[in-house]
Amino acid sequence: MGSDAWVLVVVVVVALCFDLMNGFHDGCNAVSTVIYTGALKPRVAIAISAAFNFLGPLIMGVAVAKTIGGVISAQDATAHLVVAALLGALLWDVLTWIWALPVSSSHALVGGLVGAGLAALGPAGIHWNKLILVFASLFVSPFLGILAGFLFMWASRLILKKIRLDIDRADKFYKYMQVVSSSWVSFSHGSNDATKVMGIIAIFLAADKGLSVNQYIKAHGFPLWVILSCAGAMAVGTYLSVRSFRLIRTLGEKITHLHPVNGFSAEVGGALIIQVASIFGLPVSTTHVVTSAVTGTGMAMGFRSVSWKVFRAIMLAWVVTLPFCAVAAALLYFASSLVF
Repeated sequence: MGSDAWVLVVVVVVALCFDLMNGFHDGCNAVSTVIYTGALKPRVAIAISAAFNFLGPLIMGVAVAKTIGGVISAQDATAHLVVAALLGALLWDVLTWIWALPVSSSHALVGGLVGAGLAALGPAGIHWNKLILVFASLFVSPFLGILAGFLFMWASRLILKKIRLDIDRADKFYKYMQVVSSSWVSFSHGSNDATKVMGIIAIFLAADKGLSVNQYIKAHGFPLWVILSCAGAMAVGTYLSVRSFRLIRTLGEKITHLHPVNGFSAEVGGALIIQVASIFGLPVSTTHVVTSAVTGTGMAMGFRSVSWKVFRAIMLAWVVTLPFCAVAAALLYFASSLVF
């Protein structure tokens, strides 16, 4: 195997490790509410989530991958840049899993890409118009998540009131509905998050040919092996989350008390936002959207129903994510450049 082939193997392995950790870290987004409301047993919920995470990118396409691939000048990207970006993001995912904080792997990946890109290429190597689009979608989506969770919960309560059915009596119906809504969250998560890693791999493949990502895709198509491997890694990582309930507990019991109607409202609102974003190629954070949607359902029950202390801790981690990953990726790039 030639040196170029070995470099490709290293880049792909690191990318798939991040993708697997992304599934492990963010798998709780789709299953925490459905587990804590008793709609599904943990192993069943996580197995269903893994399956739909795999199907998401296969069915929805690679629009988000093209957006992520356009953030930096791919023609000038190196293996050092790509690996540093991925490792910076991976480090943050591991740390926040230890701290049981549901943060955005998307923010982490974008932060790592920007930090390594600036270190390797300077400001001229960043496509700022694309980056602003990414930042805008990542920033706006949590507010949309709160709004969607609030509105769906408010509408559900209104309907229950009209038909004179209290929340406790409605639990049985909403438990069945949650199977559908949580599956939708998993599908939308795979369609958005797995394709981001595809975009990172596409940057390296395009750089090897001296092309931009769009030029590479136009000339060679999007490699099927990249799509299948990233979808598979995301699914495996999601399934492995059955081994740890650290983040599932945070979303399931620490933000607000969950009835099945809360879980259904948060999942439908979150999945709708993520799915629309995937269609338009906008990278959003499933963690931010679903966590915000859960908070929105709590707000619909009354502001005192939300644990604002927990929500503030999560928000602080969100703010720190991007700069931490950018600095970590830049340092990793400089270190790898000195060693190799």
